[in-house]
Amino acid sequence: MKIKIYLVAIILLLHSCKDEKKVEQNIVKDNLFGKHYNLSKDNIDIYLPNTLQQYSVDQYESVLASIEDSIARQSELLRFNILKFSKKNVYFFRTPNHTTDVTVKMMDYYPFTKQDSKYLSALLSQSCRESSEVANSTCTKLRSGYSGTPQTKAFMAKFKIDSDKEPSSFATIYAVSSNYKSFIITFRSLLNRNYNKFIEKTIVK
Repeated sequence: MKIKIYLVAIILLLHSCKDEKKVEQNIVKDNLFGKHYNLSKDNIDIYLPNTLQQYSVDQYESVLASIEDSIARQSELLRFNILKFSKKNVYFFRTPNHTTDVTVKMMDYYPFTKQDSKYLSALLSQSCRESSEVANSTCTKLRSGYSGTPQTKAFMAKFKIDSDKEPSSFATIYAVSSNYKSFIITFRSLLNRNYNKFIEKTIVK
């Protein structure tokens, strides 16, 4: 399955989303304080929280290289290089206080089905558990789901990552196929937020 490689690469490095700053865990209400960001190379207007800043590939690499914690920096750069050197375009977003980052990775068009989404959910859960064992943390799937129309297919899975030494963090992964384009959006945050409404307002031209 074409989508499998990208999902595995993402889930294996979810645990590196802890920021070096200690930020209290928050539960954020489902409010749409967002705006459209243009993914110019792929003609997509993605709707995201308006606190995010968009970075070019070179700019984002510089941001990651400036992370003080050497272990966190190495993990982030590893994930960055996997996304950068794999096929198709990648787009990076991050909040100024580093509590949330978003990655959009384009992939070959694949109009996955509801049955495929069950496989993806199981794959992500297994990979997350295996990564947790290595990182001395725990990964819990909070929810997953599938929504499909003749034109658009969307899969979502959300995980909570807990550690004795770091604040809890959340990872929400969306796989979207629409208008003959497929891409994966990964939200990694110290904030517990529902991003479904943001995905619904994304425009795939």
